[in-house]
Amino acid sequence: MAKNLGGWVYDTVLAKYGLRVRDSSNVDRTIIDEDGAVYPSGMKIASTVTGTIRSELKVTPSASATVSGITSKHILFDVGDETGTTAYGMGDPAVATTGIMGSFGRTAVATGTQTDTGLDIRVINKLTNTGVNTLQGAYIKAKNYAGATVGALIGLFVEVVSDGTVTNGGIGIKIGADGTVPVADMMFTNGLALFMSSIAITANSTLTSLPAGSMGLTSHATGRGKLFVSDGSKWQFMAVA
Repeated sequence: MAKNLGGWVYDTVLAKYGLRVRDSSNVDRTIIDEDGAVYPSGMKIASTVTGTIRSELKVTPSASATVSGITSKHILFDVGDETGTTAYGMGDPAVATTGIMGSFGRTAVATGTQTDTGLDIRVINKLTNTGVNTLQGAYIKAKNYAGATVGALIGLFVEVVSDGTVTNGGIGIKIGADGTVPVADMMFTNGLALFMSSIAITANSTLTSLPAGSMGLTSHATGRGKLFVSDGSKWQFMAVA
């Protein structure tokens, strides 16, 4: 059942699923809880068109600013406990639960070479920050607390299902770079790294800042087919025991 509350369309049926409001204009509005109470919001939530991009649901946060009393973090979209330490009651004891799920598929045949993406997360910086600032594209944690028991703990599970025709084959994980050569493609729990390069690597000559024991491979003609290991300052041929 839908009710109009100050420009928002509030659907009482969808409210119990957390999908509570929609608006037809890109203006500052309010957030409405499942009981119909309204609260001011510094965000804009709407379906919008920006240049050649259409967003079915766009959330525009307020500008960066110091807020009194906020010393930990600002969160754009928050589900459950923002501290990440409280388990909220949800789901059936005998049925799997999912925190956030999104599923979509084309209803029209793709005619170009475009890529359809299920999840696109980006963090960008255009400022000269004064502190030691780190940017992370994504952070995923699966934690089992002391005294608790689970059967298995998996930080990230990626599945590729190729039941139909896949012209170029399926790839579980693809790592890319946008015009720059990364320091490493992957870093492991022991601090060592894996470097997959396209630059020339010459043993005992090419420099590296990766920790001693890190491994490197290159597609360049100089070094291709060789396995290199860092000694802490240069790449060396990996020894065969």
